[in-house]
Parts: sequence; structure tokens; C-alpha cells
Amino acid sequence: MDHKTLISNDHYEVTFTELTSPNVTIVFSSGGALALAQPVEEFKKTISHFNTSYIFVRSLHLDWYNNRDSIKTFQALAQFCRERQFERVYALGESLGGSGALLFAEFYPEVHRILTFSAQYSALPPFCKWGGPLGGVDGAIHEFIFSDYSRKEALSKAVLLSPSQGLEDIMHARFFKSDGFEVVFLKTREHALAAFLKNYSAGRNYLIEVMTALYDEDFDYSAEGYSDLLHTMVEKYYKPYVHWIGNIAAPYEVYLEKPVYPLISEGKKATQSSISGYSKIQNIEGDATEVLTAPLGRSFSNHTDMELTPWWQVDLEKPYTIRQIIVFNRSDQIDWSIRLLHLTILVSEDGHAWRTLYKKVDTEPVGGQYGKPLSVECSTVARYVKIVLNSKNVLNLARVEVYGEAVL
Repeated sequence: MDHKTLISNDHYEVTFTELTSPNVTIVFSSGGALALAQPVEEFKKTISHFNTSYIFVRSLHLDWYNNRDSIKTFQALAQFCRERQFERVYALGESLGGSGALLFAEFYPEVHRILTFSAQYSALPPFCKWGGPLGGVDGAIHEFIFSDYSRKEALSKAVLLSPSQGLEDIMHARFFKSDGFEVVFLKTREHALAAFLKNYSAGRNYLIEVMTALYDEDFDYSAEGYSDLLHTMVEKYYKPYVHWIGNIAAPYEVYLEKPVYPLISEGKKATQSSISGYSKIQNIEGDATEVLTAPLGRSFSNHTDMELTPWWQVDLEKPYTIRQIIVFNRSDQIDWSIRLLHLTILVSEDGHAWRTLYKKVDTEPVGGQYGKPLSVECSTVARYVKIVLNSKNVLNLARVEVYGEAVL
């Protein structure tokens, strides 16, 4: 492989690695104090699986392409691609890099396909005030070259993958979507989306699959195509406007009336799928039982490890006619509270044969001491109640209460 530097100035370093391929992939990335250069290594390792030469465009400062070298750098890169007469030119990037990939289409409309991960819509001050990972850029840029990174030349070429649970990322993505871009929302708040895809499943590298689709001319290169590919993690009911957190929401008593049936989970034993270093009690049964015994507060009572479909369950010791289940979420910080979005409540009479009682698929946040807890009214006979997250995440609960009566 032949490596050479194409462009080097005060703001950019552009390198070219040539393989025996008629195609080239341009990866836009950043450097600086926020460690956004990490995707460079992520993509270097991934692109090595494919027959493509590649160009890495590394921004040396966190200015979101707002510097006086940006336009001439994009122009020089576009001219290089034209002179080399590549058969197909692909552009991709994560975060700021995704914004650069979209910008590049203005200077090189011939780009074949663009794929972005957590692309940012704008660096103007109003876009930096949503409490996300790039809030540190707010006020740091004193001269703007671009008001935004939405380019009409990219509309028919680009697919944008975005987290659905981080307010900053989803707000940027919704601006792109309103401009007509193909956007796929995923069930995560992870800004480092490439790493999320790579590590989502122990036996399956979704990042490789996403990149394979980028280069596959038979693939339906659209939001619909990627939604089919990533269907297990696609968020169809995204709702970014979280209207409660901590003490700015009313206490839970405003939303719930006291159940008329006896509390049958009090004093019972519980278990769960795992514990973590954050668990208050370092054994599974003890940590799980805190969900039944600890006083209701804003913080969590139990804490599983980060895993696929973590679960918690209570043994009522004998079958009851269950009439109501109330799930109280932690309500201290929304970034953690929002973990409890998609869940399933299962019941069983013997702990082996389970049936689904309730499945939550919307993105309405579950409240706890503050906000609206999840209340499920029912009439079913069971001894065991299990709560399962329908994703890879941490299961945090503040309290669970099961109400019912003896079986007649």
C-alpha cells in the first residue's frame, strides 16, 4: 500500500492510501480536546475489510470547518478526485466528520454515496446549547464559514444514522430530516455510533454490515434499506422533547391514585440478570430485592450490568390474581432515566413458562418519584413478575410495586 500526504496546513491533514481499486472512500474526522478523533481508527480498521483506496481528512481543531483553510481544502480534495478519475467516490464520517462528508458534496457533486453517523447540523450558538457531548464548542467559534452542513447536493446521495435518545443528536438529525434527508434513528444515546454498531452484539459486527451495504450496488441505499438491515435497533417512535426530569416535574402522586388492592410484593424476594460495579449491594438477589424494600427516591435501587435484554423479577411465593403493577424509574438525570424506554412485563405461574402481559414500544419517559410512573392494570393469575429491557442497556429501577389479591 502506498501512503502519502495530499494536503497539510494549519487546520487539516489529508492523507491518501492507495490500493488496487478504482474506488476511493473519503473519511472525514476531527481532532482536539474532545477526543473526536477516535472514529479515525474505528474506520481505518473497518475499511481494511473492503477493496477501496481511502483518504482521511483530519480536522486538527474543533472549529466545525469554520476556518479560512476549509474552502480551499475541500476544493483541492475535489480536484484530486477529478484528476484521479476514480470510478466511485464514497464519503463518510462520524459527528463533525459526518458534517464534513455532507459539506464535501457541495464541492464534489459527483460523490457516489455518503454515509454519516451522528452528523451535526450546525455549529451556530443555538445548536450548541442542548446539553450534549459537544456543548464545549459553544462560544469557541468566533468566525463562521458555514451556517450549517445541510447541502442540496448531498440530498440524493446520503443516508444519516443517528441516536434517538440523546437530545442534542436527535435535534440535529431532525433538522436534517426536515430538509429532506434520509435519516435512520437508532435506539441508543451513544454519540459514538460507529463503536455502538461494532459492539452491539457479541456475535455480530453491525458496523461491517452497514459498511458492506454502503458498497453494495444491489442494496436499497435509503433510510428504508438501512431500517430493514438494522431493524432490531431502529427507533420508529422517536420523541426528543423530554418533558420531565427531577424536580421540574410534579411528584408521582399527581399522576397516580393509590391502588385499592393490597400490596403483595412487599417483603418478597427478587433476582435479576446481573450486577455491576455500581450496584449498591454486590450480590444479585440482594441488589434486586432493593427494588422492593428501599424507600422511593430519585436514584436507582438496583443496577444490572450493560448487557443485551437485562431483566429483573420478583417471586410472590404463591399465585395471586394480579391487578396492578407500578414501575418507578430513577428520576435523577434524564440521560440515565431514558434507559427505561422499551420494556416488556412478563408473568408466570411456575417461573418457566412465561407470557407477555405488557410491552412498551413508545418513547414516553417513565417517571419515578417525579413524573408519571408506568402503571399497568390487569387481571391475571401469576406467581412471578419479570421486567425485561428490549435492548442492550443497563436496567435501573427505583421501585416496583405489585398489587393483587388471593386466588379465589
